Parts: sequence; structure tokens; C-alpha cells
Amino acid sequence: MSLARRLISLTRVKRARRHLAEDPSISNYIGLATEHARRDEMVDASRVCEEGLSVYAGNAELQRLANRVRQLALEDRTRQLSRELREAPRPALYKELAEVLLDSGCLDRAEECAHEWFNSTQDGEAHLLGARARLERFYTDRRREDGRMAVELLDSAEQLLPRNPRPLELRLGLVLRLGVYDEARTLVSRLLEFAPGDQMLEGRFRALSTMPAIHKDIEQALRDVERTGALVDDRPDRMAAPDSSSIRPRLKELIGHSGVQAVLFERGSTALVQGPKGPTAERTARCVRDVVQQSRNAARRLGLGQVFEIEAEGSFGCLLAVPDEIGSASMWFAGSAGDWHRRALHELMGASIQSTGSHE
Repeated sequence: MSLARRLISLTRVKRARRHLAEDPSISNYIGLATEHARRDEMVDASRVCEEGLSVYAGNAELQRLANRVRQLALEDRTRQLSRELREAPRPALYKELAEVLLDSGCLDRAEECAHEWFNSTQDGEAHLLGARARLERFYTDRRREDGRMAVELLDSAEQLLPRNPRPLELRLGLVLRLGVYDEARTLVSRLLEFAPGDQMLEGRFRALSTMPAIHKDIEQALRDVERTGALVDDRPDRMAAPDSSSIRPRLKELIGHSGVQAVLFERGSTALVQGPKGPTAERTARCVRDVVQQSRNAARRLGLGQVFEIEAEGSFGCLLAVPDEIGSASMWFAGSAGDWHRRALHELMGASIQSTGSHE
């Protein structure tokens, strides 16, 4: 930026500061933060956003700007670190770059950086960061291979860092979310050797001692997660059966539309069906549940992430399903899917979450 333009931008910053002092409104907070960002003053821009959010807590515009400023700052730091690594690589730069990439959500690049770091230095910290990236991917996509790779990296990091508790802590977080409580108890015992008398660890050990003895290993647990798409701590409030008195009227309303042959809602072991009757309704619900489950499994195996909609067309008409982690809303109808079909199913899923909460 030329000197003249920098002087002009500085004048705009001063003007934005005066406006904010005279009127501390959301628009003036955004204006000042934006002017700082234009001058690449990301620390100042972030500080203004934080101040604005302390006054207008939860404001969507300020939060979006704060997130964008943070992302720009991370991108700037990423470019700087990459340049320094090309010129004179050292472990501290690899570590910071991998952590910045993780914070930015660039998991592929974070893994590549960790791999390059390990090949260059044989440092166990590199495998630890690689494991963190794989765990993030596993928690998002629920693919067994990602979980298995994270475990292998943690095993290697533990061997290379025998006096460091962090590989055990990361592994403990994984096995707790998988529900492998036998191994979790063992890991807490080992962590207590690093921190004897730690009250939090001792409390966790007592809590784990009361958990049921389910004899399954990590590999079996990873298979279960890939098959079901659910971890132990996945929003237990949504596992509750919905209030059918609020869901059924919506299903009856939808089945009344021309061309609609069946409307289904499934949550856990609950299946509500409008259209087919008796055994036909049971078969229809079972088939739709299989379609949704197989679609989830295929998406995870292909690394496509979470499934938001499933649509199948054929001589039978069209089947449209809107799934979440543990259930789905589906409609079978003649013709092709339109906006109102999608909107109706998404609204049905939203209503089921609200009814579950009020039912509790």
C-alpha cells in the first residue's frame, strides 16, 4: 500500500473511532473493525470485534466479522510460516504451522505438515499433531479408517514421548466417546502415575468404576460408529422419543397432499408412518430405515461427510429423506421432488427436536 493510501486509510480509522465513541452501535463497531482489517491490523480488528460482542452478545453480524478476521489472521500467519520453513526449517515452525492449520480447519494440510515434520525430525510431537488432525476428521465423518489411523499415530507418539501424558489424554478422549470404558479406566490409572493425587483424575476413575463392563475393543467400537454414525456423547437429548402428539398431525397433513403415498418419521426405535397400513407400514418403515442407513455408511466410506438429503427416483415415484444423526423424516410421492417437499421434511425434523425438548 502506498504512503498516500496508508494516510487516507489512517484517516478513515480515526473517523471510525470517533463515530464509535459518539455512538457505540453495532454498525460502528463493524465499521471500525473493517477499517482495521483493510490496513491488515488483524489484532486491532479482533479486539474491536470482541469489545462489540461484549456489548452486543450473540450478534450474528459481529460474530461473522470476528470469525472472518480470525480466519484472515490465520491465513496471514500460515503464509509467513510456510515462507520461513522454506528458508530455514526447524521443529518449532513445523509445530506452529500444523497447529495454525488445525485451527483453520485445514485438516489435509495439517496432516501433510505433520508428516513432513516427522520425516524431517522423527519428532513424536509430529505424530501427536497428526493424530489430532485424524481425530478431528473421525469425529466429523465417523469413518473407521480415520479412527484407526489416529490410534496408530497415538501409539507411535506414546512410544516416542514416554514421559509425556498428552498421547494418553488424547486416547482417553477417544475411548470415552467410543464407550470403551475398560480401556478408559486403564488410561486414567496410567495418567494418575503422571499426576498422583489429581482430584479430577481420581473423580473420573471413580465415575468409570461405576460404568458397565462392556467387553469391546477400539476396533469393534470404531466399526459400530461407522455403522450407526453415533458416538456415546452425541446429544443424548435427541435420543429421546419425540412427542407423537405433535408429530402425527404434521404427518397426516402431509399425506393429504396430492400424489403423496407415504410419510414417515423415525427416531431411534420409534417409527411413525402415515399412508401404508399394518404389515405394509412396517415393511415400508424398515426399507426406508435401511436406505437411510446404507446412504450414511456409503458417505462415510467415501469420505463425503454428513448426509443432509437422500433422493431416489424410479418407476415407483420419488423417495426423499432428510436424516440427522439418529433418525429421519421421509416422503414417498409421485413425480419429482420440489421445494415444498424438502421444506416440509426439514420443518418436520426441526419440530421433532423441539417436541423432544418440551417432552422432557
